[in-house]
Amino acid sequence: MLEKIRELRSQSKSIAQIAKECGLTVGQVKYQLQKERAKAAEARDLTSSTPAKVQKRQDDEWRLPDFYGRDLVKVMAQGPTVLFVYWEITWPRMRMVASYLQADYRQIQKGLRIYDVTDRIFNGQNAHGVRDVLVHEDAHSWYVRDVAPGRTYLVDFGLYEQGRFCPILRSEPVETPRNTKAVWGEPLIEPAKETTSPSWFENFSSYSLYMKSNN
Repeated sequence: MLEKIRELRSQSKSIAQIAKECGLTVGQVKYQLQKERAKAAEARDLTSSTPAKVQKRQDDEWRLPDFYGRDLVKVMAQGPTVLFVYWEITWPRMRMVASYLQADYRQIQKGLRIYDVTDRIFNGQNAHGVRDVLVHEDAHSWYVRDVAPGRTYLVDFGLYEQGRFCPILRSEPVETPRNTKAVWGEPLIEPAKETTSPSWFENFSSYSLYMKSNN
């Protein structure tokens, strides 16, 4: 039946004429023609889908999300002298920080504070050394170069407001690999060091910000 409909359609006959000659209703003829067009469109899509397009769709399906909706800062050793730091600050935390500091969060200078806590139970004041690194306003990760090999570091992400650094989040410690040979019998991996929250957290917390923003 479909072949006859095609033949009559090729003769430029109307749907009503085709229906009359085939003994069908106009609706039945329209249904057959619509089904035919859908099959043709599907065939064109399959033909036009190159391997690169198919691969791109598959990559997009398995792509990791850019954000997870969590407040976090992580640090990884990329080599003996390079740290890679990435962070995520959720909008609720941003708004609370801006309310507490009475400033536009987008315009406050962001930065990282790197602590050398090698062989220390860090209390916020006893680091071997402290280094500040300014980051771009829209950055979500940063490479910190020229750190020392074979040392333990932890990182605060925070804001610089009125000449002081206000830590918001703190990472877990990470140890940079050494660039010299280990002494015979010396352990290659040091035990994890204990950490504490940034000292500014004593007077600055999500709870206190929430209370202030609602008063």
